[in-house]
Amino acid sequence: MSFAPLLLIIIGSIFEIIDGTLNLVAESLFTDGVVPDYINLPSLSIQVLLFLLAIFFSIINLLRNKSTRIIHFCTAIMAMCLFLGRLSWLINNIKWAYFS
Repeated sequence: MSFAPLLLIIIGSIFEIIDGTLNLVAESLFTDGVVPDYINLPSLSIQVLLFLLAIFFSIINLLRNKSTRIIHFCTAIMAMCLFLGRLSWLINNIKWAYFS
């Protein structure tokens, strides 16, 4: 279980790379020139969920494993930063998609 947070962070980061690539080539792929909400919102939701799970697993590892406490603490901080960043993007995209 000690490798689960890092695996979740890597998978979430792969989704971020895919999102960035889609945003980069959106003008040639989509008619509006923007990535549609039906692609963007589920991807952001998956990223938020993966980073939240990474936080939970990091905290569990932090409390259970005393010998590698610093590594799990750094993993929890990294997952928290990624979670908060993706959560702000998700809230912003939901706000623009449905309330404006």
